[in-house]
Amino acid sequence: MKKITLMAMALVCSVAFTDCAAKKPVKQTPKIDPQQAMIDSLRKEAEIRRLKAEIDAQEEDAKLERDAKRAEKEAEMEIAKLRAANAKKAISKRMGQDLFTPCIEESYDKPGEYMAGLGIVENEDERGLAAVKANHNAIENIASRYIGAIKNGMSLYYKDVTPRSRDKAKENENEGNVEAVGMKVIEKYANAVCGPVFEQDDMGGYTCYVAIHVPLKNVVNETIDELGIIQTDADRQRFRDYMNQELEKQAQAASAEKAELEKMREELK
Repeated sequence: MKKITLMAMALVCSVAFTDCAAKKPVKQTPKIDPQQAMIDSLRKEAEIRRLKAEIDAQEEDAKLERDAKRAEKEAEMEIAKLRAANAKKAISKRMGQDLFTPCIEESYDKPGEYMAGLGIVENEDERGLAAVKANHNAIENIASRYIGAIKNGMSLYYKDVTPRSRDKAKENENEGNVEAVGMKVIEKYANAVCGPVFEQDDMGGYTCYVAIHVPLKNVVNETIDELGIIQTDADRQRFRDYMNQELEKQAQAASAEKAELEKMREELK
C-alpha cells in the first residue's frame, strides 16, 4: 500500500512538472515583412545617394571656387603685364620715342631736394629763340606740378585747422592766388642743369633740349611767405609738412619712371 502511494505521488509530480513546462512562455523570432524590408532598403539606398550627391556638390563648389580664384589671379597678372607695357609705351611717347633724349637723366625730381623738368622745342628757325622756348617749357612743366602740390597741401592744411581759426573767405582768396604765387617762385629759383642742347634737321630747323632744377627748400618757404596764410611757426611747419608730403608723391613717381627708363635702356643693350 505504501509503495502504491509513493508511485501515485511521483506520477502526480511528473504530470505537474510537465504542465508547468508547457505553460512557460517561449521567445519567438518576429516575422519579417518582405515588403517593408524592401521599402526600408530602398530608403537607405536613397539616403546614401542623397549624401553622396551632397558631397559631390560640395566638392564641385570647392573646385569651382579654386578655379575662379586661379582665373582671377591669372587675370590680375595679365592686367599687371598690360599696365607695365602701357607704362613703357607712355614713357617712350613722353620721350618722343627716344630713350636717349638729351638731358633726360636730369629731368626727374629728386625726393627732398629738387623738382626737375625737361623742356623741348622742335623745328624752330632761330637757335636763340629755341633755347628761350625750351627753357620756358621746362619751367611750365615744373610749375604746373608744383601748383597742384600747393593746392593739395592747402586743402589738407585747412581741413586740419580748427573751425574757429578757419577763415573761408581767406581760403578762397589764397586758392585763387596759388597759380600766380607758384609760377613766381618757380621762375625765381629755376636753374638750368643741362643744355641748351641743339639738334638741326636737314631743313635748318632747330630742336632744343633744356633740363631745369628748382630747390624745394627755397620755394616752399617762399611760397608760405607769399601766400600769407600762416602766422605761427607751428602752423608754418604743419603746412610745410603737407606740401612736402605732396611733393614726395610726385618725386616717388618720377623715381619709378626713371628706374623704368634705365631698365628699358638695359633691355636694348
